[in-house]
Amino acid sequence: MSELNFAVTLLIAVIGPVIAIGYLQPILLVVLDSLCIAPLPGKAGAHFWVRSAYVLAIAGTLVLALTFGDFHGSPLEAVHRALWLTAAGCFVSIAIITRRVWAPVQDRLARPAAPVSPLGPIAAAAARTGG
Repeated sequence: MSELNFAVTLLIAVIGPVIAIGYLQPILLVVLDSLCIAPLPGKAGAHFWVRSAYVLAIAGTLVLALTFGDFHGSPLEAVHRALWLTAAGCFVSIAIITRRVWAPVQDRLARPAAPVSPLGPIAAAAARTGG
């Protein structure tokens, strides 16, 4: 086994998911925060799920790389295999995350929107309570 091939494979397997989730993080935080029933201070709920996504993506890609990596061939073969496995790991991880996030979004879109009062939220609340 070539130590260089092993190190390069692991490096690619960690950096790939970090880049992918990092790219999705800004919009993922917004979507997850909007799905929280009672948002926690500082978007703590959304941050938990984003960190979970990082762990899932990195761990999944590392498992693929360690299981199917090519550590005996040439460095070019090892890099090719590592990039392929990292792309596959990121794809599967992000597909799982997207599916889990999209389900509540679909539920929310399917619900009829609450009617908006032309009087504004305070006047509408007062009208409902008779005040």
